[in-house]
Amino acid sequence: MLFLFGTAENQEGYANQNPGESPVLLNRETPRYLSERSFRQALTQPFSASWSNVGIRSIVQRIRETQNISIILDRRIDPSRKLKIDLQNQTLEAGLTQIAELVQARCITVGSNIFIGPEKAVSDLNTLLQLKSDKLQELADSQKELKSRVLQLSRNQTFHFQDLDTPAEILKHISEACQLTIDNQQLVPHDLWSNFSLVSVNANESLSLILIQFDLTYDWAGEANSIRLTAIPDKVQIKKTYPLRGKSFESVIRQLKEQFPDLELTSSGKLLSVQATMDVHEQIEQLLNPQKGAKPVRPGAGETVPLSRRKFTLRVKKVPVLAIMQKLEQSGIEFEYDKQELAKAGIDLLKPIDVAVVDADAAEFCDALFSSYKLDYEIQGVKITLTPQK
Repeated sequence: MLFLFGTAENQEGYANQNPGESPVLLNRETPRYLSERSFRQALTQPFSASWSNVGIRSIVQRIRETQNISIILDRRIDPSRKLKIDLQNQTLEAGLTQIAELVQARCITVGSNIFIGPEKAVSDLNTLLQLKSDKLQELADSQKELKSRVLQLSRNQTFHFQDLDTPAEILKHISEACQLTIDNQQLVPHDLWSNFSLVSVNANESLSLILIQFDLTYDWAGEANSIRLTAIPDKVQIKKTYPLRGKSFESVIRQLKEQFPDLELTSSGKLLSVQATMDVHEQIEQLLNPQKGAKPVRPGAGETVPLSRRKFTLRVKKVPVLAIMQKLEQSGIEFEYDKQELAKAGIDLLKPIDVAVVDADAAEFCDALFSSYKLDYEIQGVKITLTPQK
């Protein structure tokens, strides 16, 4: 457990700055932030800290340095906003949530990073990440030769940026690493940013984390080798369909309308289609399929419950199993396999599949994921080992 204490007057290294403000450095050492499983575990560790009249940027920088995790502070949050906060014996994730709430903001986990931003920006980001991922997959489905390109864009990378880097420079660095060209880049205004990192992020995540701070998003273009920047629409929503097995259609609609009066609903047979934000979809999923005797698998939650004690609910269409695996890894599940062995066996983890399971145990869930790929699996704790079927 770490205890941190500070005031505006006793923050070391800030003598030539406003109280509590970190000095500008153009040659900071590259931080070694935690990623993947280590990052998720760090969020669950006991954490105690106390600050009085210290700027939020200084607090964020201190937590980065002591906890070795990447935290991104949205440019619209005043970095000099002074906070007084006492956090005692809670998880690091809960502590960061409290810090965000003090500046009327919210936390979201993206890759191996905590992003702190305005409520609407975080809600939009949550939905846009899914929308852009879906659009990329649709592009790959329509042009089979783009499979390798989709895999390339899905790979995680890490970026580090120095004080006074501009958003245009940052986007250029990301786009070059992802072999992308950017149209409409003039929409990004000139700005000077403080140092930060993007740890273990794919192309969609890295681009979105920068653009969201200017109320911008992008559209995939060409053969997924170009993007066009565009303003975020007033309403950012995604359509999802839910089967209502064993539930009264009328009662479900009434319940949803009571909880979400502005919800856009359409029905066809026993299927209910909902147009909403990802935040709302996550609540609907819990409402329609409450987990029985198991905690919900939620990205970023640092869950360590053995797979044998969990239940799984998932409904996706034409999604590569690799994308599902990457999402599951964010909830603490580990996958072990030999890429060369799978390739030699002709197993392509980018082949799209349909999955529809409700309250499935680990074995049923793995059957649904891997049977069509001709993969055997072995479950031990939170680790799933994959091998080609003999």
